[in-house]
Formats: sequence, structure tokens, C-alpha cells
Amino acid sequence: MKSNKQRRAEIKAHRLERAARAVALLQRQQVDAGLLRADGMVVADTALLAAHNNTYGPLPTFYVDKAFTCRDCGAQEVWTAKQQKWWYEVALGSIHGTAVRCRACRLGTPRTRTTSTTND
Repeated sequence: MKSNKQRRAEIKAHRLERAARAVALLQRQQVDAGLLRADGMVVADTALLAAHNNTYGPLPTFYVDKAFTCRDCGAQEVWTAKQQKWWYEVALGSIHGTAVRCRACRLGTPRTRTTSTTND
């Protein structure tokens, strides 16, 4: 049986080891902003994101263009990295939110679907 002092030392060592692993993981996830010059990539301001997002997961370090299908009209759209940066950092949208409607449907002018309808 261990003394309380020994057990506290083990717990502290385990916590320090876990914290060191977390720091190493975060350092591996850090991306050099100079490497993000590819099309459709925008660097995220993690300090700004951390200020208003209460999340347990890691915050994004950059944004990439994402394809989505409009929920209303079915149009294929792209949510650009620039639009994502505005949504998350300026409009302070939830980090878990994504685009689901095209611009026309968001503005209230739904597009006509390309599928043909037949009358019986």
C-alpha cells in the first residue's frame, strides 16, 4: 500500500505527462501560415475564435473551401474559406455551424429545380 504522499506524486507526474502530450499535439497541429498559400485556404485567428467559442476540441488553424448541397433547392454550392472566416470571426457564428442554403435561398428567392415535372 502506498502512502498518500506517494500517490499524490504519481497523480502529479501523470498530469504533467498528459499536459506534455497535449502541448506536443498542439505544436504538431500548428501550421506555418506561409505554407497556406494554396487556393482556397485562409489562416484562422485562433485567439479570436477562442474568445467566443466554448468547445473542448481544437479550434481550426485555417479554413478551406467546402462543398455543400442547398437544403431547399438542391443546388451544389461552395462555402469559401473567406466566407467561413467572416462567419466564424466577424459574425461570431458557432464553430460547429456550416452552410446549408445557397445565397438565393437565404435571400428568399428560391431557384427553380432542374428536374422536370410531368402532368398526368
